Amino acid sequence: MKLSQRINNRLDQREVGQPAFAEHYDVIVAGLGTAGSIAAIAAARRGLSVLGIEPLTCMGGTGTAGAILSYYFGLKGGLHERFDEEIAEIEQDGYPKRGKSSGDLKKWVIEREALAAGVTIRYESTAVGVYLEGNAVKGVRWIGPDGLREAGAKVVIDCTGNAELCAMAGCGFRQGRAMDGRAQPFSNALELVSGNRVGTFYTDSGYVDPSNGEDLSRAIIDSAVLPTHLKDRYDESWRILRIASLLGIREGRFIEGEEDVTLAAFLNDTTSDRPLFYAYSNLDNHSKDIAFESENQQDWIVGGGLWGLNFSVPVPLGALIPKGYDGLLAAGRCIALDHDISGCIRMKREMHKSGEAAAAAAAIAIERCIRLKDVPYEPLAAELKKTGCLNEQVFVRFRDTSLPVETWSVAERDASSIWLTDEQAIRTGLSGEKPGIAIWSAKRLGERMKPSLRAWAMQEEDAQLRGNSAFALALLSDESALPALRQMVKSRDPFVPKTSRKYNQVRGYAAIYLLGRLGDAEIVPELLALMQDREAFVNSSTDAEFINTDDDYFFQYFTFSLMALYRIGEMHMRLRQTIAERIEAIAEQEDFALAVTLKGNTVLKHDMTDMVRNAMAATVFSWPREEAAGR
Repeated sequence: MKLSQRINNRLDQREVGQPAFAEHYDVIVAGLGTAGSIAAIAAARRGLSVLGIEPLTCMGGTGTAGAILSYYFGLKGGLHERFDEEIAEIEQDGYPKRGKSSGDLKKWVIEREALAAGVTIRYESTAVGVYLEGNAVKGVRWIGPDGLREAGAKVVIDCTGNAELCAMAGCGFRQGRAMDGRAQPFSNALELVSGNRVGTFYTDSGYVDPSNGEDLSRAIIDSAVLPTHLKDRYDESWRILRIASLLGIREGRFIEGEEDVTLAAFLNDTTSDRPLFYAYSNLDNHSKDIAFESENQQDWIVGGGLWGLNFSVPVPLGALIPKGYDGLLAAGRCIALDHDISGCIRMKREMHKSGEAAAAAAAIAIERCIRLKDVPYEPLAAELKKTGCLNEQVFVRFRDTSLPVETWSVAERDASSIWLTDEQAIRTGLSGEKPGIAIWSAKRLGERMKPSLRAWAMQEEDAQLRGNSAFALALLSDESALPALRQMVKSRDPFVPKTSRKYNQVRGYAAIYLLGRLGDAEIVPELLALMQDREAFVNSSTDAEFINTDDDYFFQYFTFSLMALYRIGEMHMRLRQTIAERIEAIAEQEDFALAVTLKGNTVLKHDMTDMVRNAMAATVFSWPREEAAGR
């Protein structure tokens, strides 16, 4: 048997013979947060012996210590609903009025239920290694108040949030977006008293790599003294009770699973037909540097304007199993997702469900003495349906949340409920101020729509129809879109569509993205010129949450131009030297600086200069000099 650890951020595996474990459990759950608390309770209620290891002094994670006390979308159902209902009842009996659920009550309720079910809890304890027999996990080593401890287990569930045990075991994982590995911004929440109510407050506080101890420590310290938290004066409208003891990290490692869940699969209608639960939200990316995201994500958010369109994604068992391993499951935000889709699936309700699903899979595998990947779907699904963790009746395929809530229907369960197939209906949509559904519908129909789209993009009587048809054509990689797109860029078209409830993208820089996607060489001089014309950009966006200042506005034009020029240079080698030299000259200017306001506030500016320089290094400065010269 091997002891597998990460020492100084490197995998260290050594033969240790057959450990004489002093303790044995059916299941060990590492991390008793959003997923782990439910996993431990669910496993113990199935009659399994369970050890829960938790670095903090409470259960619940983000929903308790992290002070994120409400739910952002997600589908109801599952074991956690019973706890939430009880908490709501207890709150009526003398607890301070809150706009959201009480984190302290949740700590107590889930801890009480864990102990009642027979879970052995070890607080202030952190897993530091796993025992492997081949690629099967057989036990865990942890450190706590009494020093190093270890125990054997039939199944280990990694609910650490950052796939710490999976990484220790040597499992494959990925982190952040493809271009630079950067994850979404994090938040540092706080609880406060305002008037006679207790509430919470948070904004995005910056970026952090949760796998880097130095960077994580910096983020914890720096975010607590930002102007959003440390004020010159506090009064009755703003009295801080506490700063959360757990950062609101939205994204870290994702395991490579037996079945990965990706945005590409969702967009291509190739998701799993064997869900353990459904995720439900919009593609909730908090980043404002959308220009550095993948083509799939930019097609959806920038080209289609569909940031606010909610949808459901089925999550299968394979997404909880690290590829090539047995005896090990992941639950929580570290399951087998890609960066693009994680913005939809990371919501608290779904993370609760992932823990419950992992526990059910572990129980069946232990009962039948089979590998986790061999757990049959039918009995597993039947178990999860008992609590509503898996419930097709609340499944919503798509939902336009820009519409009034009273118009929402639970019957929206297939693509036909949102996507248009009638050409006249598409034309009507493209002629309006909410064109996103029509644009994406045309994209889905493909070649069939191109003749009409070309005609609409050439006419000049209806400016909306012309521009939106060009967007649809560009998403279909059709160069007939070029004249209209160029015109939008040259006029700095300020139109902001109303497809999404927020985070709508300005047409002028959205057109730049699409011109880059098409590799348009003709637009290069225009893009290089606008990157040096900061004073010309005066914010005209009405979407205050995305663009608050002139600097925000210019940042979008600058970064979309940078990435468009890179894509164009990739397609036209002869242009590389000009592009690289001009951008290098911009970057070397003494006053070169870029900043954006972070989501959730209008005053906190985050310096993006280094990030943009890194993007330049990864793109236009990565061309070999002889290629940049066109030789």
